[in-house]
Amino acid sequence: MSRRQSPFPRKPLPIKRNDGEPLTRVDLQYDFLTYVFADTTPAFTDPHTTLTSLPPGTRVSFRDLYVNAILHSPKATKGLKDSMMMHPDFATDFAMLALLTNVGRVHTTMSFFAEKKTAVRTYHPIPALERVEGNLQDAPRIKALLKACLLPGEDPRYVLSSPNEILARARSGKVPPTSMPNIIFVLTNHSPAIAQEHFLHEIEFIDLFLPLEISSYSRARALLWLCYHYHESTSSTSDDDYDTQITRPNPFCDHHRPGKAPAFVMLTRAEAERENVDTEEEKLRAELLINRRTEVVNKISRFMAAAQADPTGQGSSSTAKKTRTPARPNLTPQEKKERKALWDRQYRERQKEKALLEKSKAQGGQPNEPNQEVKPSRQSNRKRNTTQRDVRTISPQASLGMDNPESMCF
Repeated sequence: MSRRQSPFPRKPLPIKRNDGEPLTRVDLQYDFLTYVFADTTPAFTDPHTTLTSLPPGTRVSFRDLYVNAILHSPKATKGLKDSMMMHPDFATDFAMLALLTNVGRVHTTMSFFAEKKTAVRTYHPIPALERVEGNLQDAPRIKALLKACLLPGEDPRYVLSSPNEILARARSGKVPPTSMPNIIFVLTNHSPAIAQEHFLHEIEFIDLFLPLEISSYSRARALLWLCYHYHESTSSTSDDDYDTQITRPNPFCDHHRPGKAPAFVMLTRAEAERENVDTEEEKLRAELLINRRTEVVNKISRFMAAAQADPTGQGSSSTAKKTRTPARPNLTPQEKKERKALWDRQYRERQKEKALLEKSKAQGGQPNEPNQEVKPSRQSNRKRNTTQRDVRTISPQASLGMDNPESMCF
């Protein structure tokens, strides 16, 4: 059966902005995220020790479940964990950004800390999510962190990858069947199938995160309903929220749509424009963050310009202890060949001198006969760095040809 075309014009999923441009509330669909993370219904089974130190298996809100999953990711750094535990507002803000990354709304080239120096990332301040100091990292790190979010004992080689697999494991008594970030990855990858199954072809799953003329609250309830359905489902024969075989009804259900996601509330364009409005404080914060980024870029530019102007890295200081050896001149192939031949000849002569010295020592330090003369080594125009080693006494009468200056070759 072919899927009916969505009545809403499809927009590119990833947010795309030029380097330095802030992400607004409209980009984030901030009101939608706020309704999702502000819901306090303790409906989700936390597989870890909860944020309030309650044992695994305790029911918590979506916000606490998602934040705790991030904290237990092996990819989460100690600095990130400390910031999230110390500042609950930062934990919520980072979880909102992670959820957008979870569904692919955040482009993989985006970075969110002003000190970014690599050219393969673009910096974007997020004033609505930077209420407190903290490093929001970048999209690739966040995605890797979410990919590593697994249940205790879950084999990363055999992670559930389809909605049917998730439901089958949940209905077999394994609750939760997998981590919440993985459930959202799966729902995103099967967005058209989710629309057929639960949304009556109105919108796709990923449309929940896009700017549409549907109320943020109704979209948030639909997301929470889906998350509960796949995270907590215990039905073996029916999807009806009020079926007698369901031990725990879906707390986010719509009484008028049993077994389906809650109904969407349509908005006029004027009503939709009244949602996700940036505050004056956030606009000011965006300017401050952009200025901070500009200072970082200027500092990097000055450093690079100074490095190009002074490759030695010593500047104009007269107290420098060492000077770099000047670069060798450009030589023709013939000149390179002649220079190599000269170096090889000098090396052979030094080895011959060394052998003579060793032979003299082996004979008990007896000097050579007067008629035994050691030929001096031929020196290049350039002075040797080891002058002391070149002057060695072979016999009182012959000191490497030093008694006969005319025999020295320069």
